[in-house]
Amino acid sequence: MSLDDLERGDVVRVVAQEITVLGEFSRYAGIEALEIRRANDKDKPFRLYYHRGQSERGYYDDKGRSPYEGGWRKPVKDAPITSRFNPKRLHPVLKKVMPHTGTDFGAPTGAPVGASSYGTVSFIGPAGPSGNLVKIDHPGGIETGYAHLSRFAEGLKVGDKVKRLQLVGYVGSTGRSTGPHLHFTAKKNGEFFDAETLNLDGMRVIGKDERDAFAKVKQQYDELLDSVALPAPLPTKPAVAAPADSTDPAEGDDEFASGGPEPTGAAPAAAAPTGAPAKTPEPAAPKAGNAVYLTDKDLLKAQGASDDGEVSE
Repeated sequence: MSLDDLERGDVVRVVAQEITVLGEFSRYAGIEALEIRRANDKDKPFRLYYHRGQSERGYYDDKGRSPYEGGWRKPVKDAPITSRFNPKRLHPVLKKVMPHTGTDFGAPTGAPVGASSYGTVSFIGPAGPSGNLVKIDHPGGIETGYAHLSRFAEGLKVGDKVKRLQLVGYVGSTGRSTGPHLHFTAKKNGEFFDAETLNLDGMRVIGKDERDAFAKVKQQYDELLDSVALPAPLPTKPAVAAPADSTDPAEGDDEFASGGPEPTGAAPAAAAPTGAPAKTPEPAAPKAGNAVYLTDKDLLKAQGASDDGEVSE
């Protein structure tokens, strides 16, 4: 769900960290917790909590789950597919039926190649017909391969953890190849499968060693969210009355449609003002129950002293 999905009548409650300098407000550092109540959904509202743990960091729902965009992405930006996974393909060089175990992306030599998803580098180096090859192990027994590279990303080595679309090398034509392209493969438990079928969604779950800490953070932010008063429901929009029928004056008629004669004299002068206009009333100050005012100390009690709440991920 995104803010673009919000509709009239939906309610959002937010806990944000306030940064002060010498006791004066400076800026908001980030959203600590968020609640969304849908006007057309009477079920439990949706809440997210920002958790900073030893190994887990990010926004999680009330069950400690964090859906992420991560998933799998095309390793070469905007590159067209020139050859698809095909177990019965006629090899263009050897001229005999040989399985095409991956997906080929056409791109010029030197085009950057990124990891399709998060994982750990399991192999990097020359690999016969595959030329310069990088292999990455991913959760769930999946391995991806990036073949025919002209060169590798500087400093990349076996054991490195990579993020989605992190640079791993550059398109080339090393090994058994007819021209510059990326040969992208995917394996599941050692068996090749069509890389185009990779799932694009993923879900992180708080680990066992972080659950107690997350529960404390959740309780703290639940109390803060609950202390923010909910606004009154919006009134129902009144029905719009249909416009009254009007009849145009007959062609050649010198009178207005209102039926009155056309004015012949000057317009009457506007009446002079009899007094100063009434002063516009000042808007009412917000009630204390409608907002939570917190200092940086209040929100940082349970967090590390060096963490200012900025979300850098």
